[in-house]
Amino acid sequence: MSAAVPAGPLESAPGGFVPDAVRSAILAGVLDGVELGAWDRRVAGWLAGLDTSTALTIASWVARSRAAGPGR
Repeated sequence: MSAAVPAGPLESAPGGFVPDAVRSAILAGVLDGVELGAWDRRVAGWLAGLDTSTALTIASWVARSRAAGPGR
């Protein structure tokens, strides 16, 4: 997972710019180990194409959810 992914709750949009390819790699990193189907990959690609603050927020949710463990 990239250091660009916020590790805690966000009170405002993450700043900065991350290129599309890097946003894609960040989302792939937080989804590593999750079985994905064709539609899942298509939506992940679409999410990576959104603005940096949206993509980083979604990646942060996934990373924090995984860190919290099952049932959380």
